[in-house]
Amino acid sequence: MQGNTLSWKDILSSILNSYSQVFFSTSKLLAVFLIIISFFDYGAGMGGLIAVIIANFLAYALGYNKYLLSVGLYGFNALLVGLGVGLFYEPSMQLFLLVAISAVTCFFLTIVFQGVLGKYGLPFLSVPFLITIWIVALSGGSLTALNISERSIFVYNELYALGGQSFVDIYDFLENNIKSSFIRIYFHSLGAIFFQAHLLAGIVIALGLLIYSRITFVLSFLGFTVAFLFYKIVGIEFNSLGYTFIGFNYILTAIALGGYYLVPGRVSFGWIVLLLPAVVLVTISTQQIFSLFGISPYSLPFNMVVLMFLYSLKLREQRPKHLVETPVQLGKPEKNLYLHSGNTKRFPTAFPVSASLPFYGEWTISQGHNGEHTHKGAWRNAWDFIITDRNGKQFKGSGDFHEDYFCFGKAVLAPYEGTVIEVINEIPDNIIGDINTINNWGNTVVIKHSEYIYSKLSHLKYHSVEVNVGDVVKQGQVLGRGGNTGRSPYPHLHFQFQATPYIGSTTIDYPFGHFLLKEENRYSLKTFETPQKDQIVANPTKNEILGKALHFIPGQRLKVSVEVESEKEKWQKLAGEFTWLVETDVFNSTYIRCEKDNGLAYLYNNGDLHYFTNFTGSKNSALYWFFMALFKVPLGFLPNSKISDSIQLNMMFGGILKFLQDFIAPIFLFLKVDYNLSIKEAGDILSSGDINLNVLITKKIAGRKIKEYNCDVNVTQEGAFDIFINFDQAKIKIQCQNELE
Repeated sequence: MQGNTLSWKDILSSILNSYSQVFFSTSKLLAVFLIIISFFDYGAGMGGLIAVIIANFLAYALGYNKYLLSVGLYGFNALLVGLGVGLFYEPSMQLFLLVAISAVTCFFLTIVFQGVLGKYGLPFLSVPFLITIWIVALSGGSLTALNISERSIFVYNELYALGGQSFVDIYDFLENNIKSSFIRIYFHSLGAIFFQAHLLAGIVIALGLLIYSRITFVLSFLGFTVAFLFYKIVGIEFNSLGYTFIGFNYILTAIALGGYYLVPGRVSFGWIVLLLPAVVLVTISTQQIFSLFGISPYSLPFNMVVLMFLYSLKLREQRPKHLVETPVQLGKPEKNLYLHSGNTKRFPTAFPVSASLPFYGEWTISQGHNGEHTHKGAWRNAWDFIITDRNGKQFKGSGDFHEDYFCFGKAVLAPYEGTVIEVINEIPDNIIGDINTINNWGNTVVIKHSEYIYSKLSHLKYHSVEVNVGDVVKQGQVLGRGGNTGRSPYPHLHFQFQATPYIGSTTIDYPFGHFLLKEENRYSLKTFETPQKDQIVANPTKNEILGKALHFIPGQRLKVSVEVESEKEKWQKLAGEFTWLVETDVFNSTYIRCEKDNGLAYLYNNGDLHYFTNFTGSKNSALYWFFMALFKVPLGFLPNSKISDSIQLNMMFGGILKFLQDFIAPIFLFLKVDYNLSIKEAGDILSSGDINLNVLITKKIAGRKIKEYNCDVNVTQEGAFDIFINFDQAKIKIQCQNELE
C-alpha cells in the first residue's frame, strides 16, 4: 500500500485476510478454503462476502489504519455477522439490506472495541460480532419481511445445487462411514465457526488448518478433546454440540491461547488443559441464561476466558520464560515458535538491562557465585574481579604494596546507563592482608538502572570516586578506581546486581549482557550469561569499520552484484545486479527489501551487536544468503574471537521434515541450524584494514550434522561487503555496497 490509494492486490488481500483472521491467520490458502465452505450455503456465503466488502470499504473511506485493513482486522467480525444473518433468512433484497446495515453497525463496534480494549493491550476478538448478532437476533421477531431459512433442513438439496449428484455422494459417503460421535461433533464444531451445520464443511476446514498450520490443527483437536473429556467426566450431555453453534468455543480458545497470543509450548498447552473446563462451564451457564431470550451465546465463552486470561497475564510483576506473549505476531504459530526459540537467548525478555563488564581489558574472576570465602546465602550472586598476568599471579614483586597489584588504581566503569543513588568515598585503603569489618563494603557506588535492577561496585580506592548521588551516568563511564577498602585483604573489585537501592542489599541472579570469554588463545562472545570462577573475561572492543558497515539507515540504497558457479539452474538464477532498500514497517522495525523480488530481511542493532531477526520471501535469493551470512555479528570484538547462535529452523528446513517437526514443535525440536562466526586474525584487525569473518552454518537432525554451508565475509574499510558462500551445489559471490559510494 502506498499513498492514499489501494491497488486491486491490496483490496483482494484485505478481503481474503478477513476470512483467515477468524483463525488468527493471514494465510491466503486458508482463506480460499474458508470462502469455499462459506458458499456451501449460498445465503451465508453472499452475506459474508457483502459484509466484508462493506466493512473494508468503510475502513478505507474513513481513513483507518491501512495495515490493519490489509490484514483483515476490520473485516472479520463483519464477515461473521454476514454469515450468521445470511444463514438465518432466505436470500432476498431485504436480507442483503439487513446484512449491509449489520455490517456497518459491526464495523463501528469494531472501532470502538479496538480503542477500548486496545488501551489495555488486549485484542477485541469477536466481541463486535457478538453484540451485532444479538441485536439482529433480538430484532428477528419484528422483521416480518424476511423469511426464516429452511435450507439446513434440506441439506441434500443444497449440496445437489452446489455440486450435483457426485457432491451428494461424497457427503453421503462421509455421513455413513464416520461413525464416531466424537469425530463427527469435532467436524460439526469446526463448521459451526462459519455457520455451517453439516459434516463436509468441518472436514474442509480441518484440511485447510492442517495445510496452513500443524500446530493450529493440533490445538483445535486438543481443545475439543479436553472439552469432550470434561463433559464426560462431569456427566454433561455432549451430542447437542453437533447441532448448536457452541462447540467452536473450545477450538478457538485452544488456538488463541495455545499458539497465537502466547508462544506455543508445553506450558501454553498445559494451560489449555486447565482453562478448557472453565470455558465449558461458562458455555453451559450462558446457554441457560441466553435461552430465556431465545438467542445463543455464540462465541461469548471464548471471548470471556481468553480476554480474562490475557488481561491477567499483563498484570504479572515477573514474566516466566515459559509462558510468553508473542511480541510480534507473524500470523502462524510455527513462525512465532521458531522465531521465539531462536531469539530467547538473543533478546531475553527477562533481562531488560544489557550490562557490560565494569572495566577495561582482561580481568579474572577470583570468586564467583556461591563463593568459597564470601558470596554466601542471600549475597551469593556476586563476583570478585582481579587482573592476573600470564602465570596467573595478581601482583608483581612481593605483593606487599597496593601498587604491586595489577588491578589497583585501574578504572572502574558503569555497567549500564542509570542514576547514581549511593556513594561512599571516604574509607582509607587497607594494608595488604588486613580487612575492615566495620565498613564492610568499603568505598562503593550504587546505580539504579530500572525499578528493580541496581548494580553495586565496592572496595574502590580511597577518594577515587568521580560521581555523586543524583548523577546520570552512561554505560562505560568511569566511576572510580579499583582499591582495597572494606572487607578486602587484597585489591579486587566486588560487583553485584540487586533489586533494592541500599548498600548491603541482597543480590539477585542476573547475567551480564555481552562479554568475551578467553579460552586458550581464542575469545567466545557470551550473551546474557553468568561468568564463572577462574574465567578470564573482557569487554568487546568497538570496531568502527563494522559499526559503519552494519549501521543500516532507513532510506539507504545498497547496490548488489551476484556471481554464481553452479550446474543447477536454480542457483544460476541468483546472478545479476539489483538494488536493496533499507525501510521500516508500521511497527518501526527496520528491514532490507530487495527490489527484484520484495524479499525482506528484518534486522536489529543495539550498538553492541547486529542481528538479523527474520526473513520473508524467496530463499533462492541473494538477500536470503546475506541474511544467513550476517545473522549475528558483534560490532566489538578482540582478534581471533568467535560467536555462536542458532538460526530459526524454518529458515533452512522445509518439506516433509519441517511438516513432521511442526506437529511436535511445542514439545520438542529435533531439527536445528547452528551458526558459528569467527573473526580471522589479519594483522592488527582493530586498526585500519579490512575485516575478515568466517561463518559456518550447519543443519542438524537429532544432533547429527547433515549439511554445511561455508561463508567467507570480507568487510572493507569503506563499509562494503564481499561474501563468498560455498556448499556442495554452488559457489556464490555477493558484493554489496552503499549506492552513493
